[in-house]
Amino acid sequence: MAMTEIQEQLEQEYQRFVEFGNLLDRKMRRYLVHYLQNKLEPGRHVVPELNDQYYAYFQQALDELFSIPGLLDLAEGNAKITKQVVLDILRWLRKSYDKARAKNPYEDELQRLEGWAITPMHVFVRRWPNLPTFLRTQYSREEIDSNFYQHRFQQLIGNKDFDELTADEKAGAERLLKDVLAQWDARLHAKILDFQLKKLDEEKEAFTALVEKKVDEYQKLYELVSPFSDYLGWDMSRELWEETSFDILEQYNELLEDERSLKELAEMLGRMREAEIEIEEETFEKTIIRQEWKVDETAKAEIVGVHESDDLNNLLSAEASLLGDEDTELLFLKKYADKNLMTFRYEDRKLVRSEDQLTEINQRVRQKEKGPFIVCVDTSESMTGRPEQIAKVLCMGILKMAINENRRAYLINFSRGIKTLDLYNIADSIDEIAAFLRMSFYGGTDVSLALYETIRQLKGNDYEDADVLIISDFIMYKIDDDVLREVRYFQQNKGTQFHSLTLSEEANPEVLEFFDTNWVYDPKQKGVIRELTAGLQEIRH
Repeated sequence: MAMTEIQEQLEQEYQRFVEFGNLLDRKMRRYLVHYLQNKLEPGRHVVPELNDQYYAYFQQALDELFSIPGLLDLAEGNAKITKQVVLDILRWLRKSYDKARAKNPYEDELQRLEGWAITPMHVFVRRWPNLPTFLRTQYSREEIDSNFYQHRFQQLIGNKDFDELTADEKAGAERLLKDVLAQWDARLHAKILDFQLKKLDEEKEAFTALVEKKVDEYQKLYELVSPFSDYLGWDMSRELWEETSFDILEQYNELLEDERSLKELAEMLGRMREAEIEIEEETFEKTIIRQEWKVDETAKAEIVGVHESDDLNNLLSAEASLLGDEDTELLFLKKYADKNLMTFRYEDRKLVRSEDQLTEINQRVRQKEKGPFIVCVDTSESMTGRPEQIAKVLCMGILKMAINENRRAYLINFSRGIKTLDLYNIADSIDEIAAFLRMSFYGGTDVSLALYETIRQLKGNDYEDADVLIISDFIMYKIDDDVLREVRYFQQNKGTQFHSLTLSEEANPEVLEFFDTNWVYDPKQKGVIRELTAGLQEIRH
């Protein structure tokens, strides 16, 4: 996705938040967006100081969020990450504010306050003792002096009816009621604000912890797959906050570090086809075909139909009628310019075809690129245990090397069936790789299916120059004759090399006969035996 397109989407999200954010008021939301934009692009807006506790709180929350180590570094210069961060912050702002307001435990008291505020004076005169009594249960004397108000109401109203009060007493009682209600309103909204800020703090802490975790996980993955980190975006084909596969990838990365000889195997496998200078000579024949219309003097000039042209001499009357009206005159001129006028076609000429044959020889020097490779991994039940670990670790090493050298690698897992994975596009393959590393090996062994798929890839454009490595315990009876004939054809005519890496002492020697190179991994030792390394050293030079 182009950066300009992402920026346009962000601007739309900002505007949607300002107009429909359901947070504070529109002006506050606009300034909050400006404050957020300044975090990502310092100095973009001049944000005024606003005397609003909620606004100040969200400003402070954004400050804390962007102080997470590494967050701004990840977002800098990466439009995808920036977009995802902004979308989730705006979603968090709306969600947390709604949650804080929806779970207000002071709703009953707020309704009681609103009820007293609209109570007529003649009703209040009868009910006034209830007000200081209730306030005394909710607030201390330091917060609201209920005894003072009870004493003053007793002096002004006492046990009198509304009609018995003088005008001065009514005015005094009304002033006193407004005063106590104002104090109550201030104290109540202070409690509500304190509660909501605590709830907002809980939401902020949870969201900040989530962002910290994801930033940490992304940085871990970046280090783990550093050879191909440039190919990855923040979401890696998944939502930002979705569970990831970092744990399994890291586990096998550690195994790869321990198996130094296996790492060397994976790295040297990638050098099987080192770049070499070669002369390429091409000889080919080129045929030039010409077609042109020639007048046939012997042909009768008969009308044989109509066709589209700009021949005004043979124009149909229906087309000429377009010139009779100003509204259609432009249509006529356009059709004339495009040679789309309907005209009579006469059979007074014919199409003559001629051919010229040319032979050309091209010779050039070209740099042969490092070829791709195909790796077949036995995932049958007999591979369970140490062989399974070695097979998976080797695939991890091949993956790293393939992306580091920008080369294609095709992975085929086989037992009774096959599963394939093209490792060229690593950004879209992280989940599939993790799934392979997690899978349990089971079922029987049928290497023929894997070889049929290998031959199919060798016949295609992407893997026609590939070398093949099969990792298995080779505890199997035979390989289909048809696929063996195909293998021999590619060995003899295409120079394709087929290599085996045996992870068992019980391999069938008859199956291993057709490979160009056979290596053995000794499960009793730590690494691949010396013959394997020596063989790869010879192949890569």
